[in-house]
Amino acid sequence: MVTNHNLRFSPGQRIVILLVALCLFTIIGSAIVAIVVRNGLTTQSLRISTVLQDCIIFILPAVISAVLISSLPAKFLGIDRGFKIPQLLLAVLAMLASLPAMNFLVSFNESLVLPEAFKGLEEWMRASETRAQKSIAILLGGSGIGSLIVDILIVGVLAGLSEELFFRGALQNILATNRMNRHAAIWIAAFIFSTFHMQFYGFLPRLMLGAYFGYLLVWSRSLWLPVLIHAINNSLVVYSMWHTEGTSEAVEEVTINNWGVDSPTLILGSVILTVFIIVRLKKYSETDIENRECAS
Repeated sequence: MVTNHNLRFSPGQRIVILLVALCLFTIIGSAIVAIVVRNGLTTQSLRISTVLQDCIIFILPAVISAVLISSLPAKFLGIDRGFKIPQLLLAVLAMLASLPAMNFLVSFNESLVLPEAFKGLEEWMRASETRAQKSIAILLGGSGIGSLIVDILIVGVLAGLSEELFFRGALQNILATNRMNRHAAIWIAAFIFSTFHMQFYGFLPRLMLGAYFGYLLVWSRSLWLPVLIHAINNSLVVYSMWHTEGTSEAVEEVTINNWGVDSPTLILGSVILTVFIIVRLKKYSETDIENRECAS
């Protein structure tokens, strides 16, 4: 953990530094992306723009903010240490066990309807969701193995790294060093993480995922664990979409994106098993930290 004497600037100034860096690089990144996609949205142009966005809008602000804020930037971001294999195994098991419950949450979120007074807002949200889904469909275009590998590298690996560096490594840690309760820091960062994607009908499941990544960072004290779990989660989604590409609409195939969604028993079992595994993960991580502190 980064102690206060390793930090520069006041709590409020640290947040301002991150926000200024985010705004500055968002403007720069958006201008570059506009040039890349000026001839229209294609799979190639979207892949290039996604890589640029991840590097410019997420990675650069996080790294620069950490360098300015802390005398130990790698430690501040949580990238100076690794994690234990049992932590990884338990984290993966919890993610897999949660699939039916998360699929139900996705279905519930997609079915939400706002009151009539907010009809205009709902129409805008639906339009935003449609645009995002169309962009994802173009981005993940291609049915060959080569296309799958490229999509996993971009949407899985790079997105997992860049988003965790910014939302957990930088944002969550800055909030946590502002004398904020760590649970509040985790959930606020998760809320901003989910909002930032501008896909409101996937807001709740993404909020839960963001919180899960946040707790993984706190329990392991290593950003690499949530980075890897984030990358695995995204890669599974990419693979599922690639695998079902071209499947006949008459065939209703069970995938990780719909498994268990109509089974209350499976959903309840998913919640119970996920909580059990997460509790085991937390206890193992706490014991590991205690052992490390005693050894030092």
